[in-house]
Amino acid sequence: MKHLLFSLLAAMLLTISGCNQSSDSSSTSAVVSSSASAETSVVNQIVAEQSNTVIEVALVDKKATSETRSLFAFMQKQRKESIMFGHQHETTQGLTITATDGTQSDTFNAVGDFAAVYGWDTLSIVAPKSEGDVVEQIKKAYARGGIITVSSHFDNPLTSKQIGDKQAGEWPAGTSWDKTPAVVAALPGGEANAVYNGYLDQLADWANNLKDDNDKLIPVIFRILHENTGSWFWWGNEQSTPEQYKQLYQYTVEYLRDTKGVHNFLYAYSPNNFWEVTEANYLERYPGDAYVDVLGFDTYGEVENNENWFKNVVANAALVARMADEREKIPVISEIGIRAPDIEAGKFDNQWYRKLIAALKADVDARNISFLLTWRNAPEGVPGPDGKNVPHYWVPANRDENINNGTLDDFREFYKDDFTAFNRDISGVYTIETRVK
Repeated sequence: MKHLLFSLLAAMLLTISGCNQSSDSSSTSAVVSSSASAETSVVNQIVAEQSNTVIEVALVDKKATSETRSLFAFMQKQRKESIMFGHQHETTQGLTITATDGTQSDTFNAVGDFAAVYGWDTLSIVAPKSEGDVVEQIKKAYARGGIITVSSHFDNPLTSKQIGDKQAGEWPAGTSWDKTPAVVAALPGGEANAVYNGYLDQLADWANNLKDDNDKLIPVIFRILHENTGSWFWWGNEQSTPEQYKQLYQYTVEYLRDTKGVHNFLYAYSPNNFWEVTEANYLERYPGDAYVDVLGFDTYGEVENNENWFKNVVANAALVARMADEREKIPVISEIGIRAPDIEAGKFDNQWYRKLIAALKADVDARNISFLLTWRNAPEGVPGPDGKNVPHYWVPANRDENINNGTLDDFREFYKDDFTAFNRDISGVYTIETRVK
C-alpha cells in the first residue's frame, strides 16, 4: 500500500508540473515534500490502527487480568497455525537432567528447545506438596514466554487423614485415587466441605501470589477434577452423578473466582476420550459454558496395533475443536500418550509421534487444537510387579535406550514438523490488547 500511494502521488505531481510551466523547482519540491509527508501520515495511521487492534474475548472470569485475557486470545489465533507441545513436569523431572531448578529438561536435551506448555499439579501447591514446590520453576518458564497449566489431584476430602496410615489399606487410601465417593460431601453442607475449601484456600493463596519479576500475576490454565468419566478418582462417574459432578466443578470455579478473588486462571474441563464420539456424550457431565474456557480430553492408548486408537484421538480432537468454535472456547488434548502398563513393560512405538502429528494435521477440524500435553518423565520410575522400579516416561530422552530403539529420532522428527510449536516458536503470548465481552 505504501508504494502504491507514493506512485499515485508522484503521478499527480508530474501532471501538475506539466500543466504549470511557471512553477519553479522549489515549489515542486515543496509539493513533493508535502505529499511525502501526507503519505507517511497515512501509512503511520494504518500501522497504528493495526497495532491498536483490541481483541474481544469471552471468559469465565470477567475480571481476568490482561495477561490472562491475552493468553486466551493468543491460543485462539495460534491454534489455526500450529499445535503446541506440552509436557508435565517439563523442568522438574527428567531422565537426563542434573538440576530441577527450571533450567533443564529432557525435551531441551532431546531437541534443543523447551516445551511450549509446562504442566504441573496441585500436588506441588496443596500441603504437603508431595511433588515439591514449583513456583520458581514456573517463573522461569513464564519468563521464556511459556504457557503454564496445572491439573488437580486433590486428596479425597473424606479420607485424607488416612494417608500414610498402614491400617487404612494400600497406597491410594486418602489420595485422589481413593475411590470412596466424596463429591456430595465436598459440596456446601457436606461433611467434607471444610476440608475441600481448605484445598481451594491454599490454591487461591498460591495463585494470588504467583507473580513475575514485575509483580504481575502469572496466568495459569487450571484443569479441574479431570478424567471424571472414568472411575479411578473420588470424583469419577461411579462416585457421582453427572449433576453432582457439575455442581462441584461449578462450586470450585465460583469459590476461587468470587470468594477468593483469583483472576489469573483460565478454567479447563477434560473428561476421558469417548469411543462413541458425540457431543451428547461430551456434554453429559459438562458444567456449562459459563464455567469453562478450555475444552479438552485425556487419552492413552496401546503401543501395538494402535491404528484405531489414533483414529479415535483424531475424532475426539475434531469434536472438541468444533465445539470450541461454536462456543468461543479453546480446544486441547489435555493429556495424551501410550498407556502406562505398556510403557512400564518396556514396549515402544518408534513412529508414535510422527503418527500422531500426521493424523491430527490431516483432519480439517482436529488440526485446530491449541496444544497436546504428554505426561511426566519420572527419573525414579514406578514400582513394578516384582517391587523393582520400572520406566515411567513419555518424552524420549537423549540417551542410549531411546537412540537405539529409534524413539528419539521419532520425537526429533515431530519437533521438526512445521505444524508443531515449542517454546521458541511462540511469542507475544501475554501482550495482546483485549477486552472481555
